[in-house]
Amino acid sequence: MAETEQRISSDKTETQRVEETEAAQTRGQGSAETDIDADEGDVRPPGYWTSFRFIGSVLAIVLLANNLFIGYSMPASILSVIGTDLGAGTSISLASLTLTLIKGVCLLLVGSISDVVGRRYFLLGGQLVNFVGAVVAARATNVRTLIGASALVGLGQATQLLYPMLLQEIVPNKYRGVSQGLLSLAIFPTIALGPAFARFMAANPALGWRALYWLDAITVGLSFVLFALCYFPPGFRELQGGRTTRRSILKHIDYGGFLLYAGGLVCLLLALAWGGSTYPWRSATVVALLVVGVVTLVLFALYEIYMPLHTPLLPMELFKIKNFVVAVVVGSCGQMSWYALNLLWPYHIQNLYTTDNSKVGWMSCITGIALATGELTMGFFCRKGGRIRLQMIVCVALYTAFSGIMAVANQHRESLAVGMITTIGFCVGWIELITIVVAALVVPPDQIGTGSAFFASTRATTSTIVTSIYVAIYNNRYPALMKPDITKAVEAAGLPASSLPRLFDAIANGTAAALQAVPGFTPAVNDAVIDGRKSAYATALADVYLTSIAFGMIALLTIFYGRDDIESKFTNFVNKTVAHVGGDKAEDLEREKVAQL
Repeated sequence: MAETEQRISSDKTETQRVEETEAAQTRGQGSAETDIDADEGDVRPPGYWTSFRFIGSVLAIVLLANNLFIGYSMPASILSVIGTDLGAGTSISLASLTLTLIKGVCLLLVGSISDVVGRRYFLLGGQLVNFVGAVVAARATNVRTLIGASALVGLGQATQLLYPMLLQEIVPNKYRGVSQGLLSLAIFPTIALGPAFARFMAANPALGWRALYWLDAITVGLSFVLFALCYFPPGFRELQGGRTTRRSILKHIDYGGFLLYAGGLVCLLLALAWGGSTYPWRSATVVALLVVGVVTLVLFALYEIYMPLHTPLLPMELFKIKNFVVAVVVGSCGQMSWYALNLLWPYHIQNLYTTDNSKVGWMSCITGIALATGELTMGFFCRKGGRIRLQMIVCVALYTAFSGIMAVANQHRESLAVGMITTIGFCVGWIELITIVVAALVVPPDQIGTGSAFFASTRATTSTIVTSIYVAIYNNRYPALMKPDITKAVEAAGLPASSLPRLFDAIANGTAAALQAVPGFTPAVNDAVIDGRKSAYATALADVYLTSIAFGMIALLTIFYGRDDIESKFTNFVNKTVAHVGGDKAEDLEREKVAQL
């Protein structure tokens, strides 16, 4: 009987799939009169929201979210220090690359399958694997061990990347914005101040870089214990209600789609990681990886559209939900603009304003602080302010405009640069909060994991692509600008034109003695050399900031594609509970019997 139902399900038309999607949205997000009263109250048993299991689950999710940044962002900011200690040289970058590849490949699979079989054991397994990886990394004595440990950490982080959805699905829809804002506050120390803390640990002989991985292991361990004791969301029996078996689910996993998706993503990310560094962009290796990656991802999309899959890795009906498409595109474009700041702001500071390591470290935290502040502040305003689409238009327009203004923040305008970077970070935090909430709010409740995983994967992939674009622009523009800008500055300071060849040889030499030996070299000429180099840096950075405007414009135009009905989704509906509290044992047994039918 079960096999017959599966065959019938496989033969459903696309129209029927869309109708079911819309019906699921209505049941879970619209009126849902059988589950909740949209305005008057909620059906959780008395004491549920203050129960040990609910509070413990929230704390576990908060720790899990911090694990993501402790285990990746903080070590990445001191990767050169780790490489020097291990004697790894440039090969240390493979540790970061391995982690990125594995978590990117596994993310969509984790989100999709956990929607069907439940999340509890995915989270427990992910945290356990991460714990092992963190301990191995902390004890690593060579780069090979660290790369292997990074693979384990990356596997665990495939579940951690879903941290916004994990919290949103256990609170009422109308509080999702607030919960996301408060979650941003909870991860503030690691997302905003993480680079500064990492540098402090690395510079402290009593701690060192290994302390980062021990900190990761401790927080992962605490999170694992809390998940084990408190987190009991609907499992396989509750989600499937006896309609299918675990063997059937295993049989119908979209293995073909996963292989295409994983293969295409790995090729694309490897090309972007190696291009311009390990290999030239025009090398056969990079070009081949790019072509194979793009073609394979296109084949993945066609496979998901036209193959009669029982459980597709990425259900195509999600893309018929206009506001989901808007959230994915706008959120990804916001990340693209954000990466222009997050990647280049430390260079901006160091090359234009100060070389003091402490000041560079703390000024680099401005972007993270502004982002977290934007998410926290606008989390309380998101629902109460209403007009979600108008909010998106305003914040995208603001960060796009201010990104353009950053182009004039040269070496003489430090205050302007700090003001603009703070405002842009705040606006990107605002749009990030809205798109994260909307992406999980408008999809069917039983596909929230798949939708959120695709959104997170898209943001990560597009951010990697745009990082390569920004770095290529910066690296190509600065060398082309340096000589003309320095020449203009030193000639104005009185250096004879005949001394220019020797001056540039001395600059390449990099010593004060070589500069002093240049005929006509004076303190004024020295100041002019410094100012000329800063002008070249400023212009190269300006080109990157101006490039980011294009992504802001794409986001702005995409917003008008969506529907202006998001506010109706902010109801009392709770997607999943973490425990059954307040009922009697007979009721629990009855529910279990029904689940087994």
